[in-house]
Amino acid sequence: MIESIARARQLAASQVQKVQLNMLPELLVGPGCLYDVIDVLREQDIRCVMIVTTEGFVKRGLVASFANDLLAHGVTSAVFSEVKPDPDVECVEKAAAFYRSRGCEGIVAIGGGSVMDCAKIAGALAVKPGKRALDLVGTLKVRCSLPYLVAVPTTAGTGSEVTAAAVLTDPARQRKCSVADVALIPDVAVLDPNLLLGLPPAMTAYTGMDALTHAVEAYINRYGSREAREYARRAVELIFKNLKASYDDGSNAPVRENMLVASYYAGIAFTNNMVGYVHALAHGIGGRYHVQHGLANAVLLPVVLEGYGVAAEPRLARLGEAIGLGGATDRDVAVAFIEAIRELAASMGVPSTIPELREEDIPELAAGAAAEGNPAYPVPAIWDQADFERVLRRVLDGSEAEERPAIAPSSPGIAATVAAKRSAGKRKVKVAAAGAVAAASAAVVVYAVRKRR
Repeated sequence: MIESIARARQLAASQVQKVQLNMLPELLVGPGCLYDVIDVLREQDIRCVMIVTTEGFVKRGLVASFANDLLAHGVTSAVFSEVKPDPDVECVEKAAAFYRSRGCEGIVAIGGGSVMDCAKIAGALAVKPGKRALDLVGTLKVRCSLPYLVAVPTTAGTGSEVTAAAVLTDPARQRKCSVADVALIPDVAVLDPNLLLGLPPAMTAYTGMDALTHAVEAYINRYGSREAREYARRAVELIFKNLKASYDDGSNAPVRENMLVASYYAGIAFTNNMVGYVHALAHGIGGRYHVQHGLANAVLLPVVLEGYGVAAEPRLARLGEAIGLGGATDRDVAVAFIEAIRELAASMGVPSTIPELREEDIPELAAGAAAEGNPAYPVPAIWDQADFERVLRRVLDGSEAEERPAIAPSSPGIAATVAAKRSAGKRKVKVAAAGAVAAASAAVVVYAVRKRR
């Protein structure tokens, strides 16, 4: 009965989420397209913006160059550069106060996922001055249009430039919390590969694996739209073709651009079809140990996929076929795809365990993941706390999956690597519907406001 209620709520929510496919940002793509933002701001008659970024990015000089070009075209700017990894309550509330004090009319976020998360929540607080950051945690707590928001990712992973969500760290609970509302979808997404050319290899790997996790979880989840699932499949293809090349040669602008597009596609996919238990676990691990989010996802992804068992195999097999893997059965191809994920991560030096994880923390981490994931995420199989604990102990022990059948990948590249390295044998319903109608009404109001801009 409990699972039936959870599934009914997920199905109802999925119908609401489809509105997001009509709310995609205006998209700018290509080397140097950051500077096209100036024309966009002028078209919106915005004369003062808050640039949200990090101290590190300011030191690279690009923020000053961009700000000078804005000023030359009649747009002033105020730079908020106090964003730290995993922005917390204090950070986002300080950014909102900064926005109001400088008389800003819009926001340009230049940075990774933390910067875009900060900018989104700060923008929400700026138009809801009576609220505190934690008041917005949950789904559809904003319900009004944000200041005009331009998102400029400097990593290819989070997809935050297109998503209806932001992540906030609650230090008191030592856990990351999600703020989800269609109002958080940026107005413009800027995919400029030049901004990624200096990204370190390790960060390239971690953020790329984050994008892969978004795409895979969105693809295998239940009830999602076919359109969003197609975005997820395309993202997986692009990542397997470009991530290792991006890691090997960070100066390759075309490959960097492909990864930005992949991350954007994955963002569309998961903001519509949701993420899954990988993220439910990673949020707790990141909040407690400050492990980089993409790294935690990379370690957890294959273990969680194996934990879903037969419930996930058909769709995992379709993803395996998309990257050229073959096998006699869906199980064969699904197993090969999971192994391909491991091989891709290993080829970039991504570890297979999380050393910070401690046995004594596992029950609390599992309970937090169960609370986050159920019933919010329409995962292939619903887990209880004990299931989460088992997965965490596998990560803690670094243990291998049970023996799997041998597989025969049918294409070169990562598929050939998998084949070469794999040895045989190793390796309540009405309430839910009423809630969905209310949520849909709020979403339509925000959508109408955005369309009038």
